[in-house]
Formats: sequence, C-alpha cells, structure tokens
Amino acid sequence: MSVQIQRNDLPPDAREPVNSAVLSAIGEVEGVWLISMTAEPAANAWDIEVQGPNGFHWERRFSGGDRDADVISEAVRSAVLDRAA
Repeated sequence: MSVQIQRNDLPPDAREPVNSAVLSAIGEVEGVWLISMTAEPAANAWDIEVQGPNGFHWERRFSGGDRDADVISEAVRSAVLDRAA
C-alpha cells in the first residue's frame, strides 16, 4: 500500500490532524492512493479528493462545521468501504 498526500493547502493548524484522519480512514488497503486537500477561503470550505486503484475517484467539499478531521475521516472511510461493495 502507498498513500501519498500530493497536496495539502489546508490552514496550518488543520493540516496534520486532517492528514492523520485521512490516512487512518483509508487504512490498510492495496494499491496506490493519492490525496489532495485544498482550501477555498471565499467559500469557507475545504475540498478533499481521493484517487485509488481501479479508477477509484472520490471528492467532496466540506464547509462550515463539516471542516473537522473526524467528519472528514468518516466520509473518506465510508467512500473507501463503499468501493468494495
């Protein structure tokens, strides 16, 4: 398994907690996974994009109170688990 954070432009105080949350959410899966996290201050939002093996692609905008490491972790975990279903 290889999970690579390609881009993390989140605010400095959120970078490490969200990195850890996303890595934990993906867990021990096969293949190469690429993660991009960007901030959109004008929209009060963060965009998270996950690309994985076999054409897996997921992205979501988190705004307001959803800009939380636990909320993001659960959303990523659900997406990764759903791909196997």
